[in-house]
Amino acid sequence: MINNLKGMLGASKVTNVDKFNELLLPGEEVEHVYKMVLDEICFTNKRVIFFDNKFISKKKKRVSVPYSSIHGFAVEEAGMLDMDADVTLFTRSGNFDLEFIKGTNLVEIEHVLAKYICK
Repeated sequence: MINNLKGMLGASKVTNVDKFNELLLPGEEVEHVYKMVLDEICFTNKRVIFFDNKFISKKKKRVSVPYSSIHGFAVEEAGMLDMDADVTLFTRSGNFDLEFIKGTNLVEIEHVLAKYICK
């Protein structure tokens, strides 16, 4: 498991992955954790885990999406006036719009997704 991501690419990488370690299944490992606009997202070797926060709500929903259920994804890079970048995951049960902070290494995220989706 990755406990220290210092020195890795991307200003939005997270170095403390403890809150995700307790969610892992046997044989599952954290590969990357990024800051999102409202929380964090974790890419493991089996799935994507993130917290679906509503800005005005106190509720926090944990979402787990196995790579096998992702049919594709789209990336929208931040423009000059945008403060965030978006990745949309297309799944059988619906789409997930993920907002990353500006400066996130989206190419790295695309590589992780493609690595597991295009098997």
